[in-house]
Amino acid sequence: MVPVDRRLPDLPIVTIQRSVAGINRIVALALAFVWLGAGVAGIVAGFVYDGWLLVVTAGFALWYAILWFRVVARARLLTWSELAAPWTGRDR
Repeated sequence: MVPVDRRLPDLPIVTIQRSVAGINRIVALALAFVWLGAGVAGIVAGFVYDGWLLVVTAGFALWYAILWFRVVARARLLTWSELAAPWTGRDR
């Protein structure tokens, strides 16, 4: 009986860079402004009505808006590492 090698072959790590152009870029820009408006409105409402949870949630909305602005600026979808740590500044 011949031994069977059941290991998976070493495959290169492939990153798929999906470009964003045309109408998709306009939609990404619109999403960025909507999330920006929601974040600012949430922070204002949180301070007016003394709601710290609303301010924290609005902070996440602002973070999401920044990510959408980065999608528009780079004209491509972001990778998971760029979503988690956008300050690393790795351009691909």
